[in-house]
Amino acid sequence: MTNRTAFHGPGRWAMPLAGLVLLVMAMFLPALPVRAASSIQIDARALVGGRYAVGGWMAISVTLTNDGEPTEGTLAAATESGAVQRFVEMPAGARKVVMLYIQPEAFQRRVTVQYEEPNGTVEAVVETRVLEQTSSQFAVVGDGAGTLRPQLNVGDEIGLPAPLALTLADIPERSEPLEGISALVWADDSSALSEAQRRSIERWVANGGQLVIIGGPDWQSRTSGFTEILPLDGLSAVDAVPQAALAAWSGTDDAAMEDATISTGALRDDARALVRAEDETILASMRSVGGGRVILLGTDVATEAHRGWEGSPRLWARLLPTNVALEQFFGGFPPDEAQNAMGSALGNLPSLEVPPAELLLVVIVAYILLIGPISYIILRRMDRRELAWVTAPLLVIIFTACSFGIGNSMKGSEVIVNQISLIRSSGAGTSATVESYAGVFSPDRATYDVTVEADALLAKMRPVNFDGRPVAASDVVVEQGDPAHLRNLAIGVFGFEAVRADAIVEREAVLSVTWRGDGGELIGTVTNLGTEPIQDVAYVSGSGGDLVDEELAPGENVEFTIDSTNFNGSSASDQVYGFGGFDEANPEQRQSLARRQVIDALVGFAGFMPGAELSSSTSRGPYVIGWHDDPGPLPITLDELDAERYAQSVEVVSVR
Repeated sequence: MTNRTAFHGPGRWAMPLAGLVLLVMAMFLPALPVRAASSIQIDARALVGGRYAVGGWMAISVTLTNDGEPTEGTLAAATESGAVQRFVEMPAGARKVVMLYIQPEAFQRRVTVQYEEPNGTVEAVVETRVLEQTSSQFAVVGDGAGTLRPQLNVGDEIGLPAPLALTLADIPERSEPLEGISALVWADDSSALSEAQRRSIERWVANGGQLVIIGGPDWQSRTSGFTEILPLDGLSAVDAVPQAALAAWSGTDDAAMEDATISTGALRDDARALVRAEDETILASMRSVGGGRVILLGTDVATEAHRGWEGSPRLWARLLPTNVALEQFFGGFPPDEAQNAMGSALGNLPSLEVPPAELLLVVIVAYILLIGPISYIILRRMDRRELAWVTAPLLVIIFTACSFGIGNSMKGSEVIVNQISLIRSSGAGTSATVESYAGVFSPDRATYDVTVEADALLAKMRPVNFDGRPVAASDVVVEQGDPAHLRNLAIGVFGFEAVRADAIVEREAVLSVTWRGDGGELIGTVTNLGTEPIQDVAYVSGSGGDLVDEELAPGENVEFTIDSTNFNGSSASDQVYGFGGFDEANPEQRQSLARRQVIDALVGFAGFMPGAELSSSTSRGPYVIGWHDDPGPLPITLDELDAERYAQSVEVVSVR
């Protein structure tokens, strides 16, 4: 039997009445605004073929188009190293191309780029791929017919990766994203390069890149963007030049073509001819520009006749020699090791020293005696041993506070910024590449904002994990532009974090190096072109080093000789500063230790094969360096904080 209960009274009308009241109230409430969809269209593309070096920078070109009302927002991309962003205003009908520079993780394959504005968020995904870390990576610009890459794709036997095919649009406006490329073969219209792209290539060459420009009948368009760095002056085309000399230089008797139209001219003072025809016409020439080289190949080898020519492998092997086989045998120098060495140099601060062993022993013995025998004896003489339950915790708290006070007095209460800047300059121009590193010590748990008054690429230095465990993602946010800001740098109590800033600045070279031969010896002369003395001028390379002068006054010069039989195997830093001298309590020795660690970051920790540094392709020098006691042209500061500062900078001149 089912019992049914009827609703009587006002209860049965409660729900309908409540609904009616809500309906009436809704009629008088103002309408909520409807959020429109974003009218921004976004397209993103990674430059340099979407490739990046491990630990290096990748450039992303983002095109934003506004088909609606004016708006503004933030363009951002995030990796494990943190987020980078730029503020972008978008008027109605605007179309803007904005650059983002990020540091992808090793083997990261995709990066998401977002533009967030009040009406919504739009995003695009960029495909990426890491460059080979232990091999020389070549790239070809302007190989539309596909005749150059097959000539360069001959390195499988020694582990060289296939050459990249790039276009003018793949060339970034900064040199940092090109760091993983060891050589560019140019067969495109260089007059179409923007001024920023042209300067980017020049700085990349000065930092150690190799640029090979293909001449021939199209020499004017191919060379017009590189006039200042070409090895030849007064270029012109010469018809019907025999190619037998080029064939002989390439190790074959048969030339790809009997004669050809070539581009040639007069050698500049600091250039040399690689190949001459029988009538002394220059077929190939080379000029050192900073740490790199510019080669002009007068013959147009971007032809079908040269594609399958038997002399092509030897020709390119001589034009672009590589130390891949040597480094695979003797051991290379991974970027992580250089970063670790720089981190050690930044951490060379009195506040980060380990307490003396004697002090630790005294603290431990005093703690044991106080908690144990002394406390027991006092309580027994007072006949109040039951108070041990109270005195023991109190003594622990008091002792902990005293220990903290001792530690605080040793560490100090000031925020400390320790900056070391590497200034890479050359006589090829009026600009220099600056790598500024800053270590920040904090006595308290705090979050800091970092600023560089320049269009610098800022990033938090990533810790190196040698046990294979993943490194925790960083929460920092980098605002790119001029000035550049790094936000939310979190540091724990008595903690230490490091940041890095990369920029190109207008700066004349301070050190100049010239060479001469004397009786089979290679003698260099280094001159101080600046207005301030330069300390610890030294020659360093992967196979050793030598302290040239402890202090070089303005306008003075000093000679040094390259030791081509340096087989002792010790590091360049040991050969410059000697063994010993590791007393960190001594300010002078602490400074020398930091400089040793910077040399280790530049050229490695141990001797490489002697003579290998004189090759055209190595990342470990040789360099002539000299030191200043100042932060250099790229100071790194903490916002709204007057921190205690230590600073030194090193002039780095490649003498390859």
